Amino acid sequence: MKSLFAIVLAAVYGLIIRLLFGFANGLMEIMSVTFIFLVPVGVGYLTVGLLAPGRASTRTAAFFLPWLTSLFLLVVTVLLNVEGAACWLMVFPIFAVFAGFGGLLAFAHRTRKNRKAADSQQPTRLNLSLLVAGPLLLGFVEGEKALVPKQLTISREVVVGAPPAAVWQQLTRRRTVARPAGGRSLAGLFGFPRHLTTTLDSCRVGGKRVAYYEKGLYFEETVASYWPARRLVLRVNANPSAVPAAVMDEHIVIGGKHLNILQDAYQLTPLAGGRTRLRLASRFYINTPFNWYAEIWAHYLMADILDGELAGLQARTAAS
Repeated sequence: MKSLFAIVLAAVYGLIIRLLFGFANGLMEIMSVTFIFLVPVGVGYLTVGLLAPGRASTRTAAFFLPWLTSLFLLVVTVLLNVEGAACWLMVFPIFAVFAGFGGLLAFAHRTRKNRKAADSQQPTRLNLSLLVAGPLLLGFVEGEKALVPKQLTISREVVVGAPPAAVWQQLTRRRTVARPAGGRSLAGLFGFPRHLTTTLDSCRVGGKRVAYYEKGLYFEETVASYWPARRLVLRVNANPSAVPAAVMDEHIVIGGKHLNILQDAYQLTPLAGGRTRLRLASRFYINTPFNWYAEIWAHYLMADILDGELAGLQARTAAS
């Protein structure tokens, strides 16, 4: 029961800090070094610090017990609609590990007490004050200073059993109905809506293409350049204010502060036997203090989305 009390109380601490960061949005960033790395240290320290000595008697227990607090915090914030599940799932590995480091700090602090009475090993008022005030002060100082924009390009390709002219016809049709996905995609697991239809008013420079997705999500694109049956380049005009609030987490909304797709380019290359190599390259940017980590998720998610688009074109061309 005491273990559950420690986990719940530490999770409440994490929830309060998250709400305060959200309330001061613009002054403090959720996508910050302070919140993603330092707040979980406080969560882990509080988890182990509130436990009786026998409850976390080894470094292994001190490291992994805060993972339960992190999981509990994940569930609570998602149920209360404080945080989106997709964003949490990407952040959770880092959050849990650094919460474990916080647990190890509490374990080390307790060990240095030379096995004094358990009550004297509980977090003091000074420790608790630092746990609450420290992240808020550091978050205010950090603000948006640590955000670093970085452009990336991801490309995927398939071989279509039809000549470039046939593939081009499917690519530039006035209205295209997307084929249902064959299986559960990674993007789908993270809540990205399924592609429904695409419309193109005209295949010329300045032409408008609109891709519609489930839940009211859509993206407007402008034809930047084209070479019939060879290449089509589209400039993506993402409008984050047009994205329904329930569709995408605010921290990973396309066109928002931290993520934006800039351009899609289709390349058609004729192959022997009347086939075509169809390549789709997407240029986008990420803007976080930890692009090294965000880039990993961006690569897999964007690659999954591009694979879905290419598979749809491949299937439609084969059926035509």
